[in-house]
Amino acid sequence: MRARFKFSDSFKLIKNIKTTGTITPSSKNLVRRLLAPIDFERAGCIVELGPGSGVVTRSLLKRMHKDCVLVCLEVNNDFVNQLARVKDSRLRVYNACASSIRQILNELGFEKVDYVVSSLPLALIDDEIVQNILVEVDSNLKEGGRFLQYQYSLANYGDVKPIFRDVKLKFTLRNMPPAFVYDCIK
Repeated sequence: MRARFKFSDSFKLIKNIKTTGTITPSSKNLVRRLLAPIDFERAGCIVELGPGSGVVTRSLLKRMHKDCVLVCLEVNNDFVNQLARVKDSRLRVYNACASSIRQILNELGFEKVDYVVSSLPLALIDDEIVQNILVEVDSNLKEGGRFLQYQYSLANYGDVKPIFRDVKLKFTLRNMPPAFVYDCIK
């Protein structure tokens, strides 16, 4: 299940910059920092928003226990098709907007989730839609659950602060471009 960086990945990311928000896949360092707060032994359901080509997805699957479910919501058809090729019974891939979390969780029989991991380029999304997504994330997280989001700027830091009881900010230079990681606790 090891994925190697291919230049064609960057071409896909550039072609879809409005939905990806980047021109290169996430580095191992960024993925490690993003997923560090997750207690993989206790997680029963993780939602990933904007999985793109699956760099974070593969890392999640590698660390999840056998009964944990990973629900991925992606709007880009190319990426949905790419993720559909990942053969893992714990993975559920939906061609859906991040604001449809509740509907999908209802279909799967989950009341709440332990973690929401997001690669969504919030700075490129309309403010009203960002607010809707953040409210959806908050309302579908278990008490004490975490929303883990990375961004290339602090533009949306003020959006998460009033919604979550605790927001920790981390930074990694070892990514192109360097990135901020928001660790938001419900």
